[in-house]
Amino acid sequence: MTPAASSPVDETCAAHPLSAYDVLSPACPSRTVLRHVVDRWTPLIVAVLAEGPRRFGQLREAVGGVTPKVLTQTLRSMERDGLLTREQTPGVPPRVDYMLTPLGAGLAEPIAALRAWAEDNAEQVLANREVYDRSHPQPQE
Repeated sequence: MTPAASSPVDETCAAHPLSAYDVLSPACPSRTVLRHVVDRWTPLIVAVLAEGPRRFGQLREAVGGVTPKVLTQTLRSMERDGLLTREQTPGVPPRVDYMLTPLGAGLAEPIAALRAWAEDNAEQVLANREVYDRSHPQPQE
């Protein structure tokens, strides 16, 4: 069954006959998928979990700067979308491990490429920003 036959996709969503989704179409649900994948924390969590399962505290430490509340919300959203699983082991306190699903693992390579690009080009982007800011001064309030 094609995605178009199994989901309520607006016909304006199709980019071409072979795909039922077009992220450039405002009505297309693939935009919500893209928005989730490129949010502030999901790529960082995927990068950490690509190295193997982690507990909540390990994720929070590895990602850096994320609050427990936001990390919890992001993990739940990723679990809902099938990007990761949450495995609870009985004990006191119970142990909870997070790991990527095959779908989530499929994001690891594109995110690694994006991360490499950002790290490789950060110096140039920051230099361009500085040049731009000098030639476009902000009005004083």
